[in-house]
Amino acid sequence: MIWRKSAEAAAQAKEREARLEAEIAALRRQRAIDLEILDGLAEGLLAVNRERRVVLVNRRFEELFDAAGAPGKPMHEVVRVAAVFEAVDRALAGESAVARFSTRNTTIEVRTLPLAAEEIAAVAIFIDVTRLERLESIRRNFISDFSHEVRTPLAGLRSAVETHENLEHLTESEGKQLRRIMSRQLLRLERLVDDISELSRIESGDLLLTLERIDLRKLVDDLCEDFADRATFVVSGENVLADVDALRIQQALSNLIDNAIKYGGGAEPIEIEIAPRGSGAEIRVRDHGEGIAENEKEKIFRRFYRVDKSRSAETGGTGLGLAITKHIVLQHHGSIEVESEPGRGATFIVRLP
Repeated sequence: MIWRKSAEAAAQAKEREARLEAEIAALRRQRAIDLEILDGLAEGLLAVNRERRVVLVNRRFEELFDAAGAPGKPMHEVVRVAAVFEAVDRALAGESAVARFSTRNTTIEVRTLPLAAEEIAAVAIFIDVTRLERLESIRRNFISDFSHEVRTPLAGLRSAVETHENLEHLTESEGKQLRRIMSRQLLRLERLVDDISELSRIESGDLLLTLERIDLRKLVDDLCEDFADRATFVVSGENVLADVDALRIQQALSNLIDNAIKYGGGAEPIEIEIAPRGSGAEIRVRDHGEGIAENEKEKIFRRFYRVDKSRSAETGGTGLGLAITKHIVLQHHGSIEVESEPGRGATFIVRLP
């Protein structure tokens, strides 16, 4: 009888031991899954206890702070950013907090929150907001630039309207002059809105290309004929075939030709060369104007940027033509660059695959 009870007790103990081992194994599996999920996050995660010792980090946090083997270490040995310490201290005091700091050309937003768990007292989430901040900066600059650009034609319209209202009797020539001013400024506003809309479509990816094989030399010849009343051209090169969206490449090259006419000085012809380059094609548009300084060669492809703002105001440009051209060329998986020296003109080079 005693032997039987001992055997039953041993069996029960063994069953409890097996059940406990199964529960421990299940907990380990769950922890491994949780860690795998945390490591898959795009945001960094840091968990600390009341003594500010690191309890848990994920892979993204280790990448951000080069903090391999962080668990168990004091927080100050892992993170050396004052904004993070302040945010964690607020979480340990029972408050949520948000802060931003920059490191390695990256802007990080840290969000901390308190936890009531025994092992973990505070958790910090690290979010890379570099791209978001850059987009916000672009948005602010765009609004500022647009406000500046639209102010000139609006001022011209207002002046013309006020003149019209204040003069009781206008002569026919005065009336015609005011109408010309209004028409010119309205046209400028329309062109500005159209260019902004076009650039927005291209940048957002809404513009779909319709590729067809075309002769680039013929396309350039046609464009030169369109601009013949504004400039003379010297076109050289071969009949090069390329798979492109004809209307969009025509738009891009029109912007370059228009730019060359505006800033090319007007005395000498615009030179255009078409040539095969490897498996692609190269188009060069050269003017003989004042040229572009080295530090402005990249800037000229930005929206609203102008090398000579006073001259641009005279020519009525919107400052968006080169930006549109660059995006069209990039959508064709091509490239565009400029070669220039001050006083020796500028050559825009378009390469298409």
